[in-house]
Amino acid sequence: MATYIRSCFGRFVLFGTMLVTSGSMAQTTFMVGDNTVTVEELATGLEVPWDMVLGPDGWIWFTQANGQVHRLDPDDGTLQLVHTVADVVVSGFTAGLHSMAFHPDFANEPYVYLHYMISASESVVKRFLYDAGSNSFTDVSPHLLSVALPGGASHNGSRLVADDQGNFILTMGDHMSGSALVQDLNAVEGKFLRFDPLGGIPADNPIPGSYVFNWGHRNPQGLVRASNGKWYNSAHGAGVDDEVNLVLPNRNYGWPTVAGLCNTAAEITYCEENDVVEPIHEFSVVVAPSGLDHYDHPALPGWQNSLLVATLRGRELHQLQLDPTGEQVIADEVYLTGTYGRLRDVLVHPDGRVFISTSNHDWSGTPGPTDDRILALVSDAIHTGTPPAPTTDHGMRFDAATRRLLLTGPVDGNTVVQVLDAAGRTVESTRPIAGVVDLQSLAPGTYVALVVGGASGHPSRFVVSAP
Repeated sequence: MATYIRSCFGRFVLFGTMLVTSGSMAQTTFMVGDNTVTVEELATGLEVPWDMVLGPDGWIWFTQANGQVHRLDPDDGTLQLVHTVADVVVSGFTAGLHSMAFHPDFANEPYVYLHYMISASESVVKRFLYDAGSNSFTDVSPHLLSVALPGGASHNGSRLVADDQGNFILTMGDHMSGSALVQDLNAVEGKFLRFDPLGGIPADNPIPGSYVFNWGHRNPQGLVRASNGKWYNSAHGAGVDDEVNLVLPNRNYGWPTVAGLCNTAAEITYCEENDVVEPIHEFSVVVAPSGLDHYDHPALPGWQNSLLVATLRGRELHQLQLDPTGEQVIADEVYLTGTYGRLRDVLVHPDGRVFISTSNHDWSGTPGPTDDRILALVSDAIHTGTPPAPTTDHGMRFDAATRRLLLTGPVDGNTVVQVLDAAGRTVESTRPIAGVVDLQSLAPGTYVALVVGGASGHPSRFVVSAP
């Protein structure tokens, strides 16, 4: 049974990463520019928490390789087991339960989608019906896609993210034995697959009648749609060719002929002949990048417009600073090297906190006494007390007639309002004008709004129902 610990938030000003003992709890702090960041252990005693997703309820939902799905309150550390997948198979190096996503219209279609292994060589995508009253899954579909999905001891990729059209993109690796099929557009190995909520092929997919969105991947373990509108993924290369890419439709990423940049004679020829997409960043050493997320929040100005990448073999967090176009990496800074072991996933919360999951119970990890863990990275610019319970009369009010969000609390030039849809995606991030945020463009549904920064310094969470 997993347990959780909520640490006290200490004030330590240190240079670099150091451990500071407070009672029985060790805290880590480090500097990002002029800001002190403190690492809090939010959940401990876990087993390979693979994928963290911000849920429509404001909680962090996560999968574990052993088949468990949990939800975690990011404010007080309350941990709840939602479901244990009955037919998951844990085998090989990293085979088991992998990625998770919410139905884009979760308020009306409360389904949770999971990708996981059902044998040593086969995986499935199924959707589970969530009942909030019992906090459990009450129904499950068969495998949704009309094609079988292979699997392997490793290189299963597996990040699942909803796009802006209400469909899903799933990353698939080469499964360690499928490299010969990566360039075969009739196979699914090494592909990004795009499907609709019922498992069908969207009519606007780049290849008519095919799930294939793009191809040529080795082991893509990270995928994110950033607030700048661009999609990024991270992938394991061969040797020193670990990479981060811009995600584009109907394009070839080169594997197995090309590893990383097109920088050998054979690769250059192949890239020119096949219009290969080169990575925007190639790591200089082997790091095995896994989950990534986009950071663009005023709580940490030094990380704004950056990709944060969790690494397994590197055992560290990479901050990749993007240029203003979002299409080039101009700096690579490293944090938490060796402090918490293998890092599997990273999640940026709308209030500026960053959550990281460790992966020390997998095939090559060395678990510590409290592993595996979910860690919260908290800037000293963020108020660290428990926010008030959601309510529509504490600091903001939604006017359904005009579709405007009216801020009744203190507002200054630093106030930012972020609005999330039912799938946990940020749909608005803006500064209010005269205390008003215009939400005319929102489709009907349930939304969550958060006030970040400003004179009050208290991020608050609110449920907003659009007509």
